[in-house]
Amino acid sequence: MTAKRTPLYHAFKARNAEMAEKAHFLTANVFTDAKSEHEAVRNAAGLFEIFGQFLVDVAGAKAETFLNETFVADMSKVAPGRGIYGGILNENGGFIDDVITYRPAQDLFWVVPAPHRVEKVEAYLKERGKPYGVHVVSLGYRYVSLSLQGPQSRACLERVTSQDLSGEALPGFGMVKTTVAGVDGVVVTRTGFTGELGYELWVPTEHIESFYDTVLEAGKPLGLVPCGAGSMGSLRIEKRYPIWGRDIGEDTTPVEAGLGWTVKPKNASYPGKAVVERQKQDGVERALVLLELPFGTVLPAIGTVVKFGGDPIGKVTSAAHGHTVGCGLALAYVQIGCAGDGQVLTLEDGTGVTVRRAAVYDPKSVRSRA
Repeated sequence: MTAKRTPLYHAFKARNAEMAEKAHFLTANVFTDAKSEHEAVRNAAGLFEIFGQFLVDVAGAKAETFLNETFVADMSKVAPGRGIYGGILNENGGFIDDVITYRPAQDLFWVVPAPHRVEKVEAYLKERGKPYGVHVVSLGYRYVSLSLQGPQSRACLERVTSQDLSGEALPGFGMVKTTVAGVDGVVVTRTGFTGELGYELWVPTEHIESFYDTVLEAGKPLGLVPCGAGSMGSLRIEKRYPIWGRDIGEDTTPVEAGLGWTVKPKNASYPGKAVVERQKQDGVERALVLLELPFGTVLPAIGTVVKFGGDPIGKVTSAAHGHTVGCGLALAYVQIGCAGDGQVLTLEDGTGVTVRRAAVYDPKSVRSRA
C-alpha cells in the first residue's frame, strides 16, 4: 500500500523534517532529533500532527443508547462538551479499538479511532447501529488533528485564542469549538498522549498550513517546537500508554492490558461484558507490564521473549528510549505470577529487566492535570 501524504506534508518538508511511513501515512518522524523533541515537550511545549486521526460522527435520537450498548464506557454519564476514554470490544472481550468519544451535543457523538482503525470502526458502528437508526460517518479530512503538549501548552494556546482555557473552563476531556489563530470552528479538547498538560486541536483542513505556522510562531518565545512521531513514541512509553496494534488488539482485554479502570459498572450490556466482568472478579493469566532496561542497553525487538528462571513467560510488544527517566523501556505481556512490581526478569539474550506496574514518569499524573 502506498503511503498517503498528510495535509501538512509540504509544511513539514519546508521545515526539513525527516519523513517516515506510520500506519500507511507519510508524516514527520523528527525535525531535529527525537531526544530533543521529547525534552521540549517535558520542559516547554511541542506541536505534533496526529496523522490520520479522524472523527467518526455518530448521530441520532438513540445515539447514547447505541454507544452505551456498544462501548465499555458509560455514555449516559458523558455530558455535552465532555469526552471519555474506553474500549470497543469484540465478543471475547478483545479490543476492536480503544477510543476517546466526545459529545458535542445531546444527540451527537464524535468517536476518535486509531488512524489505521478508522475504516474498521466506521464499518462496525454502521452495521451495529442499524437497529438504532443512528447515522454513522467518518468526517475524514474535514479536520486535521494537531496535538499541542507540554507545561507551556496552555500559555502557547492563549497567545492565539481568547477562549478561556483554565482548568475550570476546560477540564480534562473537556471540549469546545472556538476561534484559534484567526480560524473559526476549531475544536479544542483537553487531551493528549504524552503525560503532560496538553490539547488536541481539530482544525478545518483548508486552513491547516497557515494555522500550523501561526501557532508555532506564537509559541516560539515559550519554547514551542515542531515535533514528530519519533518523540511521541518515547513520551507515551514513559507513561505506560498502550497503542492498538502493538500493546493491545483483538486478542487482549482491558483487564489484561491494565485498563480495567475504564470499565465501569453499568446495566447496559455490550460485547465482551461477561468476559471482562469475570476477569475483573477472578483475575487474569497474563498482564501488560512496563520493563525497565539497564542504562545503555539496546532496545529489544517486538516479539522478544521474556523469561523467568530460564522459562519463557511472555513477549515484548513495544520499546523506546525513556529520555526523561534515563533508560530504555519496553512493554510486554508476562504471566501474572511474574508481573509483580520490582520483579527481575530476563530477555532472551540474558539482559536483566525490572517490572514496573505503573508509569515511571509522573505515575500519579499530576502534570497532565495542571
